[in-house]
Amino acid sequence: MKNPAKLFQLKKQYEAFADRHPKFLRYLAYITDHYMTEGTVMDVTVTDAEGKALHGNAKLTAEDVAFLKEVRNQLRRDD
Repeated sequence: MKNPAKLFQLKKQYEAFADRHPKFLRYLAYITDHYMTEGTVMDVTVTDAEGKALHGNAKLTAEDVAFLKEVRNQLRRDD
């Protein structure tokens, strides 16, 4: 079993991230609510400060979708 104190700390870090990047998290929430279904392909590119890009993707299963939605629900702030 995970340490509840660490989970609480993770939630606090999530809330700080949400304060710094509210539009990004609203975008992710919209995607989760409207586009994330079984078979959806998540395609991500991350570019570092020097301009080097790393790309990856994953085709989501029903279990993946349920997991990602549960994580979102657990971390969601009561707005």
